[in-house]
Amino acid sequence: MPIKRALRLAPILDRICLGSGVTVVFVGVAVLLGWAIGLPALQSIVAGWPTMKVNTAVCLILAGLSLLAWQRAMRVGVPAAPGFRVAALVCAGLVLLVALLTLVAHAFDWDPGFDRFFLGNGEVTDLVPPGRMPLGTAALFLLCCASLLLVAGKRPAIGLAQACASLTLLMALLMLLSYLLGADFARVTLFSTMAVHTAFAFASLSMGLLVLRGGEGWFSVFMQDSNSARNSRRYLLGTLLVLPLFAVLGMSGERDLHWYGPYFGMALLTVGSIAALAALNWHATSAGNAADRKVASMQRVLATLSGINTLIVRVRDKQALFEESCRIATEVGQFPLAWIATFDAEARTAQIHVARGAAANHLSERMPRTLNLAPENPGPDGLMRRVIATKATVVMNEIEFPPTLNAIQRKHRQELVDGGIQSLVALPLIIDGKVVGTFALHAELAGFFNAAELELLEEMAGDIAFAINHIDKDAALKYLAFYDPLTGLPNRALFMERLHRQLKESARNVGKVVVLLGNLRRFRLINETFGRHVGDELLRQLASRMKQVMEYPENLARIDGDSFATFMPTLGTAHAGHRIQAVFNQVLDRPFKIGDQDLIVDATLAVAVFPADGTDGETLMANVATALRRAQDTGERSMFYEAAMNAKVADAVKLEFKLRRAVELGQLELHYQPKVDFATRRVQSVEALMRWRDPESGLVPPGRFIPVMEEIGLIGQAGAWAIRQAVADLVRLRAMGLPTPRCAVNVSAIQLRDPDFVHTVLDELAGFGDDDVKLDIEITESLIMQDVQQTIRVLQTLRGVGIEVAIDDFGTGYSSLAYLVQLPLNALKIDRAFVLGLDQGRQSVMIVKSIMSLAHSLKLQVVAEGVETEAQAAQLHDMGCDLMQGYLFSKPLPFDQLVALLKDAD
Repeated sequence: MPIKRALRLAPILDRICLGSGVTVVFVGVAVLLGWAIGLPALQSIVAGWPTMKVNTAVCLILAGLSLLAWQRAMRVGVPAAPGFRVAALVCAGLVLLVALLTLVAHAFDWDPGFDRFFLGNGEVTDLVPPGRMPLGTAALFLLCCASLLLVAGKRPAIGLAQACASLTLLMALLMLLSYLLGADFARVTLFSTMAVHTAFAFASLSMGLLVLRGGEGWFSVFMQDSNSARNSRRYLLGTLLVLPLFAVLGMSGERDLHWYGPYFGMALLTVGSIAALAALNWHATSAGNAADRKVASMQRVLATLSGINTLIVRVRDKQALFEESCRIATEVGQFPLAWIATFDAEARTAQIHVARGAAANHLSERMPRTLNLAPENPGPDGLMRRVIATKATVVMNEIEFPPTLNAIQRKHRQELVDGGIQSLVALPLIIDGKVVGTFALHAELAGFFNAAELELLEEMAGDIAFAINHIDKDAALKYLAFYDPLTGLPNRALFMERLHRQLKESARNVGKVVVLLGNLRRFRLINETFGRHVGDELLRQLASRMKQVMEYPENLARIDGDSFATFMPTLGTAHAGHRIQAVFNQVLDRPFKIGDQDLIVDATLAVAVFPADGTDGETLMANVATALRRAQDTGERSMFYEAAMNAKVADAVKLEFKLRRAVELGQLELHYQPKVDFATRRVQSVEALMRWRDPESGLVPPGRFIPVMEEIGLIGQAGAWAIRQAVADLVRLRAMGLPTPRCAVNVSAIQLRDPDFVHTVLDELAGFGDDDVKLDIEITESLIMQDVQQTIRVLQTLRGVGIEVAIDDFGTGYSSLAYLVQLPLNALKIDRAFVLGLDQGRQSVMIVKSIMSLAHSLKLQVVAEGVETEAQAAQLHDMGCDLMQGYLFSKPLPFDQLVALLKDAD
């Protein structure tokens, strides 16, 4: 392994190597001193034992110095001078030379001359010079020198160096054990004259060589910082100590105490060795089992993480997410108990949505699914309180019973222990820095959750929290697509979908369906007299009353504005129609209490019948709308559709003629409504709104003529005029020396689909010259989804010349998050219906917050439309809204009034 994997052991290895080198040098110096002063105890340790030769002592000193030089040169993290490496090689080379010459001298009975030191000291014979080392000693020096020279090489050389050191260690141990057991060396010529302290010095030197680069080579297996390596080091040390001890005891019992003969002594040594090896094997097996359990635990956690990551890609429902997450944890992760709870910060409660596993019945029976987290409530939920308070993982690797627990909490934990639970972890589910829930896992083993597993489990909790956030945002967008945020009723899209299903069923059963469309009378007057907030509250109360008394409340819908629709299957057409009308009458008979006002309202109703008045939903709705307009024109309170009705066509032709003349005669004009900063109330930009000043009836509401323009294809021409006029007005403002705000113009689907639209806009912008472009465009969500790729291409081109893009009335259509990310947008405009609903309940607040969160996550500016009260402005400002637009600051202004406003501001 690389040396960096053994960094924690490096200081220990370094000290062992240093101690080995010092020991070897010390032995050599001591023996030389013994020869110099004639002290036999230093030469042979015990009288009668072989002496260490002078050359041996000198070579030991050189070998020890070489080891110390290598130790200094190879210290981890310490720069070494090149001189240490050179010194190590020189010392090793000298020892190698002496050893080789000694082997040659022994082989050929040659006297090289350097053996004749201290001739006056004992053991002087004519055959063997007194300084010459024994043959076995020279052989071991060759092995040590090979190790010293190879240890600085690459990986194969390091392994070979460690092999030489290991062989030296084994030979040295053999000699030491032989001395310890009183063996007869006479028959073993190679080792017959090796001194005991020579063997000891070789053992010390070889150990230093083994650990010199212990983090590399094959010996690194023992040096790793792991449980297996630590156990192996213990076994190796135990083997080196226990087996020789058994040998010594066996020999003592046979030779010294005469307790038994040699064969029994051999048997005793064998049995003792078996016992020692069996004990080491038991310890190794126990450690292996513990390691296997840890590996199995980690695999369980990894399998759980993998399963949940796969789950969150496909799940689209929070309850399904919770149930499947707990199922994966218990079935794949094999946790005996897993449960998920969510927190309601305002209500201070926790709701356990699902609990799975073998111990789930225990939780279901003894722990309520709804928990009160109020401080004064002593429930069995201390774990959840800690998760909420710390926003961090709470782990108990052994179920604790601190004295701070109340009786209920203590009982609950005791029941967990009785159910086989030994440890648990509670993982916080955090969204936007707030703890929204917890995912709790219980284990049957104490100490189950270690740092590595907790890291994976926290990653898993983060993935679940991400999925919850995604599901919530997706649900909010889907709600906006199919429900009216003001009343909570289905919108036109959902109403038509349900109507289509009912028509198919009735067609199969040869039944009839009555469709009713109702519209409040003088609703516009209520808005103008009392304010839009009163009109909105009226619509909410009306919807609530109708849901309470309708026979099929799920079929009730708000189509648009003050129009409501419903349908019901029936056998008797007239009876069913009159029954629905009676319900409307019942709803409208009582006044509506709104603040201090008691409002009495009436409605115009129209009825169409399937299949007589149409065989599909669109036809039925078109015909019932025709009947409604007819009833409004004639002043009748209710009317059934008749095929002879053609007033719609006549009115459309007349209106189309007048509109075409209006465009040609210049009767259209632009009014500008400012968008202002919440804090400073300064104008940041304006929106250009088209108005029609009819010579006969004055200003015509845009809701009356804009849809007709779109229907007859006049909106493209009118839209081009609006862009041209907006640019001209901006140029006029600049010429007056006034600050020129950015101006947004609404763009229709017909304009966006026009292949010449981009060129038209660019031609109109030529009036700006080289100055910054001040023109913006606003498009609706439904327009985006008609041809997404074409829309993206057009908007990217416009953005390239400095035109900014906003989505108007966001939340009233259905747009995909994936497409929103791709669109080159600058802002989202929150529809006025959501703004007006802010003080009506949490639902509108949640929707507005979701829109703002989505916009800001996409780095988009947020503009609130229809802001009419300071309370709305304050609430939106606190939520982080960027700009507001509405009657609170200014109504749409003609150009001359806009000029006056900008002059006052300047």
